[in-house]
Amino acid sequence: MGDTLPPKLGELFGSFDGVIDSIVPVGILLAVVMIILSGYKWMTSAGNPEKIQQAQATLTWAIIGLVVLLLIGMLIRGLVDYIVGM
Repeated sequence: MGDTLPPKLGELFGSFDGVIDSIVPVGILLAVVMIILSGYKWMTSAGNPEKIQQAQATLTWAIIGLVVLLLIGMLIRGLVDYIVGM
């Protein structure tokens, strides 16, 4: 039996930070794709109010998702930096 110590809390959160670094860019890319697709839907709606409303809803939710994703990414990064710095 060796004298192996369990990983410190900062080390665990440091690896969690790596996961966030890979998930956030993918989410941002998906949100931007949804914004572009909703713009395309809006332009090709040919004045149909139902299609315009659908495109507006998609655009609204894509922007909300992007903002939430950025806020959560910053919050988690700040918490991880705080905990790792302890």
